[in-house]
Amino acid sequence: MVALTAQDKRWQREDDARTLVRAEEIKSSPVRMRAAVKEAKVIAKRTEKEAIAMKTVANKSGSKPIMRSNNQTPLTRATKKRK
Repeated sequence: MVALTAQDKRWQREDDARTLVRAEEIKSSPVRMRAAVKEAKVIAKRTEKEAIAMKTVANKSGSKPIMRSNNQTPLTRATKKRK
């Protein structure tokens, strides 16, 4: 982790304070709070779908084999490296 400068730390404190003020504004407004919760559910559902897609890609055992020009046998990674 990179050490923050005094200026960076001050900016972080100010930004955190503004974030807390905005959170309180949202919490005190039932309409904004309901809308934020509804949007959070939409984001969560989209993120879940993305995570499932990533997991599917990550769990694949490998890609399609590359076929030789005469279509007799697929090239394996070892065969491909030797050529």
